[in-house]
Amino acid sequence: MFRLMFLVAAYFVFAYPILRCLDWLTGDTVLAVMTSSVAWLVGIVGMRYSFNGPNMRVRYVVVHWLGAGFILASATLIAEVVRLLTVYSDRDIATGTLLGAGVVTIFSILMSHHISVRQVEVFSGKVTRPWRVVQLSDVHIGSRQGGFMERIIRPIQGLQPDFVAITGDLIDSSAVDIEALQSLDQLKMPVYFVIGNHERYADLDKMMDMSRKLGMRTLRQQSETLEEFCITGIDDAEDRGQVSRELPKIDRDREKFNILLYHRPVGWEAALEHEIDLMLSGHTHKGQIFPFNLMVRQQFNRIHGLYRKRNRFLYVSPGTGTWGPLMRLGSFNEISVFNIRPTG
Repeated sequence: MFRLMFLVAAYFVFAYPILRCLDWLTGDTVLAVMTSSVAWLVGIVGMRYSFNGPNMRVRYVVVHWLGAGFILASATLIAEVVRLLTVYSDRDIATGTLLGAGVVTIFSILMSHHISVRQVEVFSGKVTRPWRVVQLSDVHIGSRQGGFMERIIRPIQGLQPDFVAITGDLIDSSAVDIEALQSLDQLKMPVYFVIGNHERYADLDKMMDMSRKLGMRTLRQQSETLEEFCITGIDDAEDRGQVSRELPKIDRDREKFNILLYHRPVGWEAALEHEIDLMLSGHTHKGQIFPFNLMVRQQFNRIHGLYRKRNRFLYVSPGTGTWGPLMRLGSFNEISVFNIRPTG
C-alpha cells in the first residue's frame, strides 16, 4: 500500500503537471505523455536515491523539484477547472499556470528563510514566579544547513529563557555532523531533547552521541526535575498508543508543573489523565506547503497552536525549520516562547 501511494504521489508531483501543461502548450499528446513518463521515472529514482544515498547535493535538487512540483500540480488542478469554466485557450491557461506557480514557488522559498517568534501565555497555581520556556521543533538540519542553527540560536539568547525544549526532528540525515549543531553550545541554560521520527530514520546512535557531547539532556521514557518543573520525555513512535503506554511507567513529581515532550501531537488525552500541565509537540509543520495542510489535517486532529482543557495545555509547533524543500506556504518557521506565570 505504501509503495502504491508513493507511486501515485510521485506521479501527481513529477508527471501530472508536465503532462497537462505540455499538452496544452503544444497540442502534442504523444510528446506530453513521453516527457511526463520520463519525468515520473527520474523523480522516483531521484527520491529513492536522495533519501537513501549519501549525496546531499542530489537530495537538495530532488526535494526542491518535489516542492515546486507540488505547487505546480496544485496550480494545474485549479487550471483544469478554469479550462472548463472559461473560454481561454489552452496555451493561455498553461502559460498562466506556469507563471503563477513560479511566482508562488519563489514566494514560498523566501518565506522559508523567515523565523518568527510566537509568545504564548500560560497561567498555573503550581509556579510561584514567572518562567520562560522556549520550544524548538522540526529544525531538520540536513534539509537545512548548519548555518540555519546559528540563526535560531541568536534570538533565543536574546529571549533569555529558563530552559529550552527540543521536541524532535533536530536532524533528518545521517550525513549531519556535530559541527552543524555546534551553535547549541552557546546556550547556557538547560536544553532538553526528545527524539522524533527523523532521528530514528537517520542514525539514532549518532544523534544520541552528538546530544551527549553538546550537553543536551535527552529524555527517553524518563523525567527530570528543575526547581518548580517536572519535565518528561517520551520517544516518538508510529504507534498512536505510545504516550498512554509509556507515561504511567515514568516516575514523576506531580506536585510540580509537569511538562511532557513528545514529538507528534497524539496522546494528549492520556497526558490529561496523568496530570500533565503542558504537552509540547510538533511533527505536523502545519502542512508546510499549502494545500498539504488539508491532508495533514486528515491524520491529526490538532495540527497547530494552543489547545486547552481543564487548565491544562497542548501546544503544537508548526516547526522551526523545514523538511525537504526550503519552502513555506501558509505556514511559518517558529520559535515558540511560553511565559508561564503564577495564577493571580
